[in-house]
Amino acid sequence: MSNNVAYKTNVEPKRVHRETPQPQPKKQILKRGKITLGEKLIASVFIIVIAVFAFKIIHVQAQVYSLNQGIQEKQAEVDKQVKANEDLSAEVADLSRYERVWQKAKELGLKLDPDNVKVVEGK
Repeated sequence: MSNNVAYKTNVEPKRVHRETPQPQPKKQILKRGKITLGEKLIASVFIIVIAVFAFKIIHVQAQVYSLNQGIQEKQAEVDKQVKANEDLSAEVADLSRYERVWQKAKELGLKLDPDNVKVVEGK
């Protein structure tokens, strides 16, 4: 009976069929080479353009600052001159009063001659 195939299967221990995992093909990782010359050139040009624009902006701002400073100095000079002119106008008004002119005329020995007086209209 040992030749009986059906008997042998019962006698043999049960074997579990395990699938051996097939090794999956590894994905090829493409290593990127160094930065290309074209990329370096483009990056260099971009950096140079940014630097030139930054320098230009700073230069223009410096010019605007110095121009504003000059304007403020000129405005201070104008204000000072306006004040001086106002002071001189007040002094002219004070010195041209009738009483003061009459007093200076008496000090210098001048006499009032009604026939020789001419009236000059003021502004």
